[in-house]
Amino acid sequence: MTTGIELRHFRHFVALAEELHFGRAARRCNISQPPFSVSIRQLEQQLGFALVERSSHDVRLTAAGTAFYQEACKALSQVRQAADVATRVHGGLDGVLRVGFFASMLYRGLDRAVDRFRAEFPAVALQLLELSTSDQIPALLGRQIHYGFVHSTKLPTEIAARELLSEPFLLCLPLKHPASSEQIQKLSDFRDEPFVLFSRAFSPSYYDQVVARCLAAGFHPDIQHHVRHWLTVVACVSKGMGVTLVPRALANAKLPDVRFATIEDSTVESVVHGAWLHAENDSAILSAWHRVVGQEIGI
Repeated sequence: MTTGIELRHFRHFVALAEELHFGRAARRCNISQPPFSVSIRQLEQQLGFALVERSSHDVRLTAAGTAFYQEACKALSQVRQAADVATRVHGGLDGVLRVGFFASMLYRGLDRAVDRFRAEFPAVALQLLELSTSDQIPALLGRQIHYGFVHSTKLPTEIAARELLSEPFLLCLPLKHPASSEQIQKLSDFRDEPFVLFSRAFSPSYYDQVVARCLAAGFHPDIQHHVRHWLTVVACVSKGMGVTLVPRALANAKLPDVRFATIEDSTVESVVHGAWLHAENDSAILSAWHRVVGQEIGI
């Protein structure tokens, strides 16, 4: 019968097996020798056989004692591991964090934030899901993601948001465009050019900002191509399919066959917000992510 074996029996026996001396083992366990000896006898009685051989000169483990010592060490290690996991769960720093993002965040420090978070909180499984702003909002509401990077400020009341960064738009031109060598451009000079834009269905804020900037320059852009991903936008431009406006971060991508130019007198900026559910404000994992994002991505 082993129903009477307690955790203290494991600890006491492991100490005895390593010290091979009742007095030293008892002191190591912070109890006096008589109750320590009783504990070892209780363990042997529960098992039904001897774990140690005692003499007036020394203490030796039996063959069964040696085998039991190895398993007892494993059991105590598992207990410690269980306690550590429970502590992390209780503190909110063990679990899964799902983050929605769009491709341009990779050029705004998202990679650094991911590396830092994983290094500081290895028990949290951080998962990235590429989603447009329009897809991230329902994903947040449906708890399919815990945090998102969004352009929109028109968010449901259930969603909290914090501005992370603001950067100007740049004009993106094909490398072979006649004007590609100029560092500063007037947007109105491109009124007759075809434009490539991120589809409004996937990022209405970006789409509206670009159109508004063109209207301010005196023309409505001739949008001939609507795409779903930032890198596709720039790839289309590189193939001579049109021009576009992109956040400055895309210039950091060092993409081939395109050039970026500052737009003269432009005050329109691309703004990125971090978004999450108000109901998750007390999440320790989200608090940790907020801190890392502020250090690696924030303003």
